[in-house]
Amino acid sequence: MSQETKDKLIKAAIVLFAQNNIESQSVQKINDAAGVANKSALYYHFKTRWGLVEAALNHVLDPYVFESHFLLQALDPNKITVACVVDALMKPMIKILLAENGFYALKFFSRMVSAGDDGRQLIAQKLSSIAILSTKLLAKAMPGADTNTISIKVLFTFNSILNIISDNGLEKYWPTTIKDHKAIGQYLRDYIIGGISYNNEISYKN
Repeated sequence: MSQETKDKLIKAAIVLFAQNNIESQSVQKINDAAGVANKSALYYHFKTRWGLVEAALNHVLDPYVFESHFLLQALDPNKITVACVVDALMKPMIKILLAENGFYALKFFSRMVSAGDDGRQLIAQKLSSIAILSTKLLAKAMPGADTNTISIKVLFTFNSILNIISDNGLEKYWPTTIKDHKAIGQYLRDYIIGGISYNNEISYKN
């Protein structure tokens, strides 16, 4: 069976999983959405339904991790700022959003975070390299900051970027005149930079 069939199944799964509970999606429904007639194609390529979930998540996350890692490594070590690290984490996510079916890709990513420990563990493993590098760079940007504090704020950064970018719409009804998505993205950037920069010398651990 062809790589084209495999790619069709992955892309169809991303759109379906973004909108519905993964367990509720039958093999037949996935095949129909992908335009694949062979009923055994999913099991041939992915062995199990969870194998398809992993492949779909890799399809979304691998380009993000690659580009974010590239941007982080390209930063001048003598001119590290909180803003440039945040940009290296945000820009690849926005690039996904603007790609074909990018909204569904981010919704699927977001849904996997809340789908259970298997999904969370897989995402944490995929993001760990850029999380560690981001923490290291932010520690350079903020000498004296507690690294555990920085690390948890990097987690909050991922969550904030993902959930706000993928779940837009509430701003239409919010008591604000700011509705433009580009402007909202800038405010989100400022919000994250401010949160990372604030109160990093104090640990709340007992």
